[in-house]
Amino acid sequence: VLGVYPGDPGPPGGDCAAHIAAKGPGSSHLRVGDAVLGHGLAALASISKSDGRLLATITESLSFEQACTLPTTWCTVHMSLLAAR
Repeated sequence: VLGVYPGDPGPPGGDCAAHIAAKGPGSSHLRVGDAVLGHGLAALASISKSDGRLLATITESLSFEQACTLPTTWCTVHMSLLAAR
């Protein structure tokens, strides 16, 4: 973060695309083995954790490389359009 962020920014990575390896309660829209995209903590690590509400399943029409570019891009465009109202 170029030394601009105040304090420890935490581990790098945010956008992710992966297969679900395990899940906790409260994420009924996901199953172990599902391909998903979303935001995860330490998404560049071998194993990442995320809140199920921040994940969405992906179809075979997207590669993992394509899918992991979408979360922050979508959020940025969505917030820009809301601000332009």
